[in-house]
Amino acid sequence: MPMPMIRTSLTREGCAGRQKRLCEHLSMSGLDAAVITDHREIYYFTGALLPSWPACLMVMADSRSWLAAQTSDESPLTDNYLTYQPHTFYTNNPDNQRLLGQLVARHLAGASKLRRIGWQAESTPHLIANHLTNALSPNEWVALDDALEAMERRKDADEVDLIRRSIRADLAGYDAAQAAIRPGVNELEVLAAAQRAAMLDAGEGVYHGGDFRAAAMGGAARDRRVESGELFIVDAQTVFRGYWCDLARTYSVGQTPTDLQQSIYAHIAAIQREVAGLLKPGLKGTALWRFLDGRIREHPALAQSGLIHHAGHGVGLRAHEAPDLNCDREGILEPGNVVSVEPGGYTDAARYGARIENMYLITETGAETLSDYAMNLVPTASD
Repeated sequence: MPMPMIRTSLTREGCAGRQKRLCEHLSMSGLDAAVITDHREIYYFTGALLPSWPACLMVMADSRSWLAAQTSDESPLTDNYLTYQPHTFYTNNPDNQRLLGQLVARHLAGASKLRRIGWQAESTPHLIANHLTNALSPNEWVALDDALEAMERRKDADEVDLIRRSIRADLAGYDAAQAAIRPGVNELEVLAAAQRAAMLDAGEGVYHGGDFRAAAMGGAARDRRVESGELFIVDAQTVFRGYWCDLARTYSVGQTPTDLQQSIYAHIAAIQREVAGLLKPGLKGTALWRFLDGRIREHPALAQSGLIHHAGHGVGLRAHEAPDLNCDREGILEPGNVVSVEPGGYTDAARYGARIENMYLITETGAETLSDYAMNLVPTASD
């Protein structure tokens, strides 16, 4: 059966809708303009997936906009695209922040004063802020970080399409990892096999990495050969055209799992199968964490430890974003959220434990599972 067609970039319609929502927020907050300097949010609003060179997007409350960034083949959704050359005869320049600042200063020469400017406090460089202050003389700078985070929690259709595509490439990596796991294989070989498969499925270079360790709760792949009888946790992320996915599976190495390993895995898998029925708008992340912790403790070997990490997190332009599914920091599910949920239980006696992570799209009435993938403790290349 042919795979359904999936858009592979943010759409101009989606970006226009996000800019409109930003302008509405500016008007409601009494702000004249927004200054966006993180390349992820520039992509979110304009569709231009730029490298992480210095860049600056200004969106006015009346919907006018301009982007100052490095030269590229991108066609951003903006009224003006101002560019600087980030390299000299293909040698990267050492002063691109200054080149961007000069470009911004030239563009704003003679501009009218603005009263209140919203800005990304987490990412705006001092140099760019100074150029904007000198040109526009605002009375007040207002941090926009929380407002942008709130916008990004609810994914638009073009964002969900990219996350689905990222998941598909990630799962191709899982197929390859399963085929590679055997006694004596180097953890780095498993990672390399998974990375190759993810890139070939994506049809371009993508990041694929995360936890690739046997006999450990997690961590990056080591120059270490795995041993028969260990449990190998793969908790891998892929980034496809700016959007992340985050999944996890656990595999036995080289022999029939022990009774303890099998029972822990079956217990965690059963909990994961319950998750889709629990997720719905209004559910608190702390409540989900407490539920998973309580269920995990029902296994005798996990009764004392319970869930020793978060229950999951939002996923999108960043691997970890709102809403939180945490015991210490609250998040509340809303329609449009994309979240990972990752129950896990660990003990030295099982060499070392099990984690199973799936991703879900929160709908108006519940949740859609985005990562329908087999949960098998014994690795098989055909999952």
